[in-house]
Amino acid sequence: MRTLQAMSELPFPEPLLTDGVVVLRPWRPEDAAVRASWGDDPVIVRWTGVPANYTEEAARAHMARSEEARKAGRSLALAITDAATTVVGGSCDIRRPGPEDPALGEVGYLLSGHARGRGLATRAMGLLVAWSFQELGMGRVQALVHPDNPRSARVLDRLGFKCEGLLRHYRAGDDGREDRFLYSILPGELVLAEYSTGL
Repeated sequence: MRTLQAMSELPFPEPLLTDGVVVLRPWRPEDAAVRASWGDDPVIVRWTGVPANYTEEAARAHMARSEEARKAGRSLALAITDAATTVVGGSCDIRRPGPEDPALGEVGYLLSGHARGRGLATRAMGLLVAWSFQELGMGRVQALVHPDNPRSARVLDRLGFKCEGLLRHYRAGDDGREDRFLYSILPGELVLAEYSTGL
């Protein structure tokens, strides 16, 4: 297990993380068109920070900022791809909420419409969280879920995350401040199994 100093550069997983169904790999410049298409997906626009009518130029700029954040030790974002076809199906990331505790991670994920309903988000998050515990030395990984997004919550439930409670008016949204459920998982609690349905 690697012991990382506060806000040191986050490494890419090597070898690539895979369970034979999904592969998590670094983003590539040619992925900009896929990322831009997320702006046409109302589910992604509703539950993530991806804006409607996203452009390839904006996607490339976001990928550049993500790489800067990785080098600064703030976050690591990976593409979720199909192991058989190599088609990009979504994104997942782990972030350090602040420099005070480099062993605290926070995860996020999204899937394109064609990739939903097959358990791919659960598989991807299982791989990322397990690697974060083993290779980054994370002591706690957490996630925030909107109360009206139960599909996202089910991904965490299947992996063994515990819901710790409701954070009221936690985050600013288009219609004012919004609540979030706080989920967390600790080393040794991760549940890894076969996932054939779900997000």
